[in-house]
Amino acid sequence: MSEFLCSGACEISSRDASLLVEGTAMLEAVIADLISIPNYNVITCMQEDLITTSPTFSHWEQNGRLQVYQVGDPREEQACFEQACRQSDIVWIIAPEFDEILSSRTERAIQSGAEVVGSDLKSINLTADKWRFYEFLHDRSIPTISTLLLESQHLAAPCNFPCVIKHRFGAGGLGLHYFSQLEDWQEQFSQIREKHTDYIVQPFVSGKMLSSVVLVNSHFREIFPIGEQRICWESGFQYQGGAIPSEFNIDVTQSVQSLLQRVCNELPGLAGYMGFDLLLPDENPMQPLIVEINPRLTTSYTGYRRLTQDNLAQRIVESETVFPLLKWDETRRVQFRPDGTVLLNQMQS
Repeated sequence: MSEFLCSGACEISSRDASLLVEGTAMLEAVIADLISIPNYNVITCMQEDLITTSPTFSHWEQNGRLQVYQVGDPREEQACFEQACRQSDIVWIIAPEFDEILSSRTERAIQSGAEVVGSDLKSINLTADKWRFYEFLHDRSIPTISTLLLESQHLAAPCNFPCVIKHRFGAGGLGLHYFSQLEDWQEQFSQIREKHTDYIVQPFVSGKMLSSVVLVNSHFREIFPIGEQRICWESGFQYQGGAIPSEFNIDVTQSVQSLLQRVCNELPGLAGYMGFDLLLPDENPMQPLIVEINPRLTTSYTGYRRLTQDNLAQRIVESETVFPLLKWDETRRVQFRPDGTVLLNQMQS
């Protein structure tokens, strides 16, 4: 089991600190769920100075259920990752899509001969590229946000404000900037373009940000309860976690579910835990829009696992097993933060 940001595979800057917090929360949750499966042992790489909050890690290591390679630098992590893949029957990779990190690590794991959890390389590469993914959706008339590619020579402002630009291969909100007016664009855009060249631009669409998960294995496709994402735009973009389930009428739920099924039908290479970001526009709340797909585990896992007594990790790694439908606790609503903090509240009747 490999969580890229926690593994020591990269140097974590202050800019990426929030992603490390999210990664640590997911790593702890997944390891706990995997070890609760009888006869499962877990191998993982972890940067040597990483502090985890789980009090049971040392206990699992002592009884042989958990083996942790302590990693000092990225070169050491590469060797440990490949060794762990060779030792394992199943490899589960959590990694961001930018810089082809998820696809390259998936390919290395496949070459080791292990069974790898998740989508095929074609689907990973398509969903990682926001411009190509927009073209894919547009060509199939699947509702999404209008998008333009900012070519390297294209410095003119978009026609309408407010708008957002996103790094074409970004993840976790990195490379996302919000412009409320032309003056903001003129002041900031040239500085932003000095750091990266591949951006897309989209109109800022007012609405409710939603997320859901589709769990796909050999026998079924199951849509998780639809959640609400909490985004602060005051300083550009800040992900603040979410709440599951979001509260809206059954017609909206069915519209979202229908849209997710339609996308999955068009992408048969999707597999495992698929995180979907959606937008419910204020002007047309019955017409949800696909924003992007994360072909990997997302922070929402820390919330979903608290709303069911079923083991989500087991369903992800045992992709050939036929399971009964998940049983969700419909009396509670969970709020989760990027650091993995989870609050359970009773649903209001």
